[in-house]
Amino acid sequence: MESDFKIAVIGLGIIGGSMAYALHGFRGAKIAGFDTDDETLRNAAESGAIDEACSSASSAVNGADLIIIATYPDSIAEIVRANSAFLKKGAVITDICGVKERISKEIEKALPKGMHYVGSHPMAGKEVEGFVHAEAKIFDDCGFIITPSDASDDESVNLIYEMAEYMGAGKIAVSTPSEHDEIIAYTSDLMHIAACGLCLDFNEKMNLAYTAGAFRDCTRIALINPKLWTELFMENPKQIVNEIDRYMKSLQSFRDAIDNRDEEKLFSLLKRVRENKLDILGRVPQKNTEKRSLIK
Repeated sequence: MESDFKIAVIGLGIIGGSMAYALHGFRGAKIAGFDTDDETLRNAAESGAIDEACSSASSAVNGADLIIIATYPDSIAEIVRANSAFLKKGAVITDICGVKERISKEIEKALPKGMHYVGSHPMAGKEVEGFVHAEAKIFDDCGFIITPSDASDDESVNLIYEMAEYMGAGKIAVSTPSEHDEIIAYTSDLMHIAACGLCLDFNEKMNLAYTAGAFRDCTRIALINPKLWTELFMENPKQIVNEIDRYMKSLQSFRDAIDNRDEEKLFSLLKRVRENKLDILGRVPQKNTEKRSLIK
């Protein structure tokens, strides 16, 4: 029996496009897509990522049971507002933005009664951008954060949890939007800033003969999308500055130990780093088998 479940993906960049690929077969859904770039939309249709290429966001969301907004942060709430009249009663909206607190509140305000919003954040991606790099496998065993809101209920949260599992996420966490932003400031935002810092002012004598895995790994994400990350950083300034300050304090500790030729202090710092890394590697979220308890 053919399913009448419909998914709308608004924004078919590397994450939106990859989600479209990954969600084929999910609840037997038909996948409609929209992107402001005509070539991207055409490529998504021709590649089979989406079943229907829509000429507007309103036509994509019309009748959709699940709406995934995968656009730049500054446009997300406006997309909900502009298309609220076309939303199906009971529809679930999720965004995949890397910052949640303010955007969640804006979406809640824009959401008509009878609709549900659950924030989500797949911890996946590449240092490149655009639909041409989209592929379902980028979600294999990835982290995935679900941020229920005041506009969520058990059924809508469970749908997003089920979606994350279907996509292949291996580590799923549930948090408040503010807790998400606090933690992401360290695990994602600071990592990008550190990579950018390493490339902002570098040793001009270097060339790739002097590099190996350490340089590659530490600077990979410096091939950054300036527009996207400007918006993300500006959405979470307090938490990011707190993490930068903590990082600078750590760097100062290493600088002082090396400058003072304090071998004992340096060894102690490195020993602590190794212990902390082992601690981090063991912080795997417990699998939630009782999904009805997801909303805090």
